Amino acid sequence: MDFYEELLENDLNPFILFDSNGKLKNFNKEAEFLFNFVSPRDLFDLAVSYASKDFGFNREFISIQYEKQSFYAVLVGYLTEEEIILRLYKEVIKAEPLKIDNNFQEANIFTLIELSRNTTLLNSNISILEEYDISIPDTKLNINDFLVALNTIFEQLSNLCKILLKVYIKTGEYEVIDNKKYNIISIEFISNEIENFDTNLIQSTNINVFFNKHKIKVEIPLVID
Repeated sequence: MDFYEELLENDLNPFILFDSNGKLKNFNKEAEFLFNFVSPRDLFDLAVSYASKDFGFNREFISIQYEKQSFYAVLVGYLTEEEIILRLYKEVIKAEPLKIDNNFQEANIFTLIELSRNTTLLNSNISILEEYDISIPDTKLNINDFLVALNTIFEQLSNLCKILLKVYIKTGEYEVIDNKKYNIISIEFISNEIENFDTNLIQSTNINVFFNKHKIKVEIPLVID
């Protein structure tokens, strides 16, 4: 790589080059990380929606979020009809770090999910399709906070017809707590019927909750020591 290419590769902001059909031609490290939260096709659609009508570059100040990634502006440019460039400007937020507190107890998350489900959906006719990675071991967590989060979500979804409930360990991503890496357990509630969800309803420093495109996602660290 030359100096310019190295600069783009190590830029804090995602940089993506598409062809005219939305196929990836080039991207940097930050863009590769962003693909964990949003598909390249959605990003291509974003680029097209903010592209200028004529050849050249267009910058727009917008507020957009893909789970943990927040951005305050986009830059879109094209000089031919064959390629289009998207650059997103990252919003740096000082987040409250996760911590292992004295209220952590070892528990089986599947047992807790069933407890919450049976309690909050007692009078609901919702159909739930399960995709569970049953190899996930017991983990240490704040049981009360976790149940409050699950109860809040199930209550919001109780009037839906059906959802897909997925539980798995994320690959290639970790939570760092006290300088130690922990795998992440992801619990996803997916349905085309989910139109919105206020993540501020759940307030816990040890639970991450995201809403994006018909999906509510809860993430907790897998603490087994």
